[in-house]
Amino acid sequence: MKDLKLIFENGLQMSVPLGTKVRDILKQIDDDEIIALRINGEPVNADYEITEDAYIKFINITDRVGQKIYIKGLQYVYITAIKELYGSKSIVNIKHSLDKGIYSEIEIKKPVTKTVVEEIKNKMKEICKKDIPFKSVSVSRDDAIDYVKDLNENEKVLNYKYSTNDSVTMYEFNDDYNYFYYIMPASSKILKRFDLTLVSTNGIIINYPVNNIVPKYNPAPKVLEAFKSYEKNLLAMGVKYSGDLNKIIIDGKINDFIQTNEIIYDQNMENIAYKVANNRNIKAIFISGPSSSGKTTTSKKLALYLKSLGISSLVLSTDDYFLERNQTPRKEDGSYEFEIVDAIDIKLFNSHLTKLLNNEEIVVPTYNFITGEKEYKNKPTRLKKGQVLIVEGLHAINDKISASIDKKKKLKIYISPFTPIGLDRHNHISTTDVRFLRRLVRDYKHRGYSAEATLNNWISMRSSEERYVYPYQREADVIINTSLAYEIGVLRPYAEPLLFSISKENENYEEALRILNFLKMFLTIPSESVPSVSVLREFIGDSYFE
Repeated sequence: MKDLKLIFENGLQMSVPLGTKVRDILKQIDDDEIIALRINGEPVNADYEITEDAYIKFINITDRVGQKIYIKGLQYVYITAIKELYGSKSIVNIKHSLDKGIYSEIEIKKPVTKTVVEEIKNKMKEICKKDIPFKSVSVSRDDAIDYVKDLNENEKVLNYKYSTNDSVTMYEFNDDYNYFYYIMPASSKILKRFDLTLVSTNGIIINYPVNNIVPKYNPAPKVLEAFKSYEKNLLAMGVKYSGDLNKIIIDGKINDFIQTNEIIYDQNMENIAYKVANNRNIKAIFISGPSSSGKTTTSKKLALYLKSLGISSLVLSTDDYFLERNQTPRKEDGSYEFEIVDAIDIKLFNSHLTKLLNNEEIVVPTYNFITGEKEYKNKPTRLKKGQVLIVEGLHAINDKISASIDKKKKLKIYISPFTPIGLDRHNHISTTDVRFLRRLVRDYKHRGYSAEATLNNWISMRSSEERYVYPYQREADVIINTSLAYEIGVLRPYAEPLLFSISKENENYEEALRILNFLKMFLTIPSESVPSVSVLREFIGDSYFE
């Protein structure tokens, strides 16, 4: 039998028989920091058989991709531990990300206490020590449906029913079978670092390692409430998972569902408008949130709701107050750092805020992103009597931005698309992924960026958000969920061709593959039914606010 030549990124070379599995190579490497391999540029599961000479890169547990693999494996161990302890009919719902952890809710035959959480954690440690393999297996669609029916996991029945494939790739672990839309580690042995935190009656945070350290959970009650509030609304409409949404599309009821979602979003605007109307001490509203959360539409829409109550407003964007390019901070590699608060001309912005609230006149600049300079071509403006200032921007609720204003005069709002809808009870949809899809479509349609450019910039920007945006969400007076449960179906036909265009040679190629894997679980929705005033129009185009 012909031997294959493997060349590793560290210079190591190895000859292996045709058909050797990745898990066998990982055993030979025997490095607890390496969780998976890229074979000729593509991340593969442990049961992948090598059939040609290959160049191999390591995926470390601290890599962005490695961390995602680690989290998926940890979730499977968590599910397995609960079923072993409390019976196979125990219900485990993996809900969403929350403060460098995964929020879950469980239903077992006893109250969920700290003692129960400790039992689950100890069982997980026991499972990890056993070095149990995660095996990739192909199962016929009919067999997969029968299997999940027996477990009463009926939302998975819908997913497999609407699939166009005759088979389903599942993972076998400890005599259990489950579907995950990303690759798994070779075995449980590598999943040594984790913690569990009880945060509500039946809610548990799965804490995973960040740079090999498991951070303690920092409570974010307003964010959790934003998820739960929207989830409650969706449950009232019979929607919890992608299959429920797909059924609405098939039944021809998607237009009503879209309009109902828009009403839920608009009620947030109405509530804030009344809050301001009932507290005229509020002179300035600051709207912040990570990239592609919908800050522009939210600020302009809020202005309309205030106007309906007889309160006019002036909208400012911190994006027009960037420092001149030659003063912009730089990263270690010499590139410009636009995502930090110190990239904004804080002194000028505070000066303008003070003047506006003192009824003085200013000229609002327009930042020219090509020349890297502020231009003063707008007419002079001032706040009229009774008028409210609305400020939107990535760092708008950072107190550095508005240090010159008394706290009693400020209302700070944090927004993000907190997505409560999942593929099924064990596969949640990341808020970050929804924002990326929005950004991908907008960059291509409105800014002419290639998909590769957006993906590369996104990975870089995410680290800045972790440091300079997310920490301030706890300082918000109000948190608004800008998620629309139907939006992935609308974004899919725009995003898919762009993701397919990303070349295998791109260092972030696997991110494109991962997102394509969960996109295919959503049926497409025509954009014609999306209202012109929807926050989604900010990304797909034809917005009333453009």
